[in-house]
Formats: sequence, C-alpha cells, structure tokens
Amino acid sequence: MKNLLLLFSALTLLLTSCSNDDNDSSTEDTSILPKTISYIYPSADLGTNTKNTLTYDGNKIVSSISAISKVIFTYTGNVITKQQLFDVDSKGLETKDMETEYAYENGKLKTRITRQYFTTQYPNGQYVGKTVYTHVSNNLISYIDYTVDADTKIETKISEGTFIYKDSNLIEDKNVRGVSSSTRTYEYDTKNNPLKNILGLDLLLKETEISSNNILKIRRVDSELPDSSIYLTNYIYNDKDFPTKQTSLAGDGKSIEYEIEYTY
Repeated sequence: MKNLLLLFSALTLLLTSCSNDDNDSSTEDTSILPKTISYIYPSADLGTNTKNTLTYDGNKIVSSISAISKVIFTYTGNVITKQQLFDVDSKGLETKDMETEYAYENGKLKTRITRQYFTTQYPNGQYVGKTVYTHVSNNLISYIDYTVDADTKIETKISEGTFIYKDSNLIEDKNVRGVSSSTRTYEYDTKNNPLKNILGLDLLLKETEISSNNILKIRRVDSELPDSSIYLTNYIYNDKDFPTKQTSLAGDGKSIEYEIEYTY
C-alpha cells in the first residue's frame, strides 16, 4: 500500500474543493489541516499500526513521519513535484524506498514517474513506472500506465483507463489490462475531506481513489470474477464536519479491515 508513498494509501480520498453549498470555498476555514493520521488494524496480518505526524509550511505539506517511515514532499511554486519515501529502522537509519516525480501541463498533471529499489548499480531505481494523463474534459481523464526498462529506457504499456467525474467527485474508475478489466464506482458523504486544505494534493490524480468528499461505498467489478465486491466506510465527524475516525469494512460488509484516526 504505497500509493502516495504510504501517507494516503488507505484513505481513498480526494482533496479538491467541494461543490456542495455546505463547503463553499468562500466561507470555509482553509487553516484546518491534519496534524496526525493513525492507521489501526484489527490484526497484524492486515497491517502494522502506525501514527504519522504531519508538518507544514503554511498549507504546503513538508513531511509525514512515523516510527517506521518518512515521506518528504517537494514543491515547485504551488504544485508538488516530488515525493520521497524512506524506510526507518529501529536505530533511526533511513533508506530510500520509493521516489515519485510529477510533471504538469497547463496547470494539470501530465506525467507521474515512480522509482523503486535503489542500488549502486541502479541509483535511479531498478523498477520504474510511468503514467501519462490526458485531460479530455473537466469530467473525463484518460491515462496509460507503462513500465520503463531501467537499462534501455524502453517503455512498455501495461494498462490504460479512465476517470469519470460528477460534481468534482470521481464516480467511475475503469482500468483495462490486456483482456481483463476492473471497474470501480463510488458513493460519497457531503462532509469535508481531511486533506482538502493541503495545497497541491488535488492535482495528484492516481495516488488514491479521487473524491471531493469522503467515500462511503465502493463497488468493484472484475471481468474475471463472477460477483462484484462492495466496500463500505463509516465516519465520525467533529463540529467542523471533518472526520476524526474512519472505519473501513472488508468485502463482507461486517468485519473491520482498518481504521484511521485524525487529529487537527
């Protein structure tokens, strides 16, 4: 789970300004930012409990640090152009695990390049992935995923897909890989996204499922499976309508897959 370099991998959130009247950008408090994000799993088989502490420069996120990882963000102007993930061992030694670079065109994300497994032989990463985005309209974005050979730099297409939006919320994410396809559809609440006030995160399209608000329900349909899967999420909100706790249920709709707690 290293989308958005671990910080937002489990959140299934988007951070664009909300179109609902309750979240009118002319009146909302943009100073509200999450100070800590804690991930809690019911068993060690599902994940490791962690508490991330976030630091900022104004509304720009600088870092997210836990006992086992560290994420550093780099801005160019008001857009995020790089993230670096470091693993941290019990002695505090940091080892770079992943790096993602972003390029923009006309103020919108154009390419995303992720590098992993850094060695002396491969100082720029042994495994390289690239995604190219095409902004067809305000409500439709298409993308193509590639792997990039670290030696030859040859790009090989592995999948393609589309994002469809309505009222600034992603309502469908379809990915096609060879003869297989996977489609996710989404339903939302009308409350504030915990990360909505972090500058530049709304532009990072493929870091996580995209929404203006908080996702309540995900329906996943895979071409190779006979039945669809349903994933539900419940929230507890503070008096500003920001979530303080998120409980995500497994596909059976009953057992807890993970929980996230926020402080502001």
